[in-house]
Amino acid sequence: MDAVRRVGNYLQVQDGEGCRHLLRVTSVQALSDTDPLRNETFITAAGRTIRVLQPLDEIVELVAPGERIAAEPDEASWPF
Repeated sequence: MDAVRRVGNYLQVQDGEGCRHLLRVTSVQALSDTDPLRNETFITAAGRTIRVLQPLDEIVELVAPGERIAAEPDEASWPF
């Protein structure tokens, strides 16, 4: 099973420790990469941050279907 999947208006999330969470999609406040490898994501919802073992790019499609993160032409040009 993927760490995050969409079930109607909810996201079923399994965190890095195996605990399951059911979040309303509209409660998601932020998605963040956990590290430069981009294979894990922090999901912030309802004031709580959950670490999941699934890439951010896959989760964005579940939160906002049809939306995509714009690819940076030169990702090394970030100032930080």
